[in-house]
Amino acid sequence: MQVIRRFARRVADQFQPDKIVLFGSHAYGTPHPDSDVDILVVMPARNQHDQAVRIRLAVPAPFPMDLIVRTPENLQWRLRDGESFHTEIMTKRKVLYEKSHPRVGAQSGKRLPPRRSHRRRRPAVSR
Repeated sequence: MQVIRRFARRVADQFQPDKIVLFGSHAYGTPHPDSDVDILVVMPARNQHDQAVRIRLAVPAPFPMDLIVRTPENLQWRLRDGESFHTEIMTKRKVLYEKSHPRVGAQSGKRLPPRRSHRRRRPAVSR
């Protein structure tokens, strides 16, 4: 499992997907010696098949693998349509990576400058 997680981390580092999901026998805890690793990568892509090929070429897997890429919209459409294959993946999955939602201002890593007031102070009113 550690080798699979390392592979997922390398894919995440290079491609910044929304999510990487393990499914099939490795996710369900029933792999056999000849089982391949089944991975679903959810990310924006113009062509899902071409993106899967790009990932496989850029990040070679040290194990036999089936890799599927789906855009978030395509996956949602398939789930809404009740497609059994993707529904089973998403109900019996093991999430290997999920993009976090960074805090506002966290992208640059710099702090915001102190706030400066441009208004003049009013003189104190004596009574």
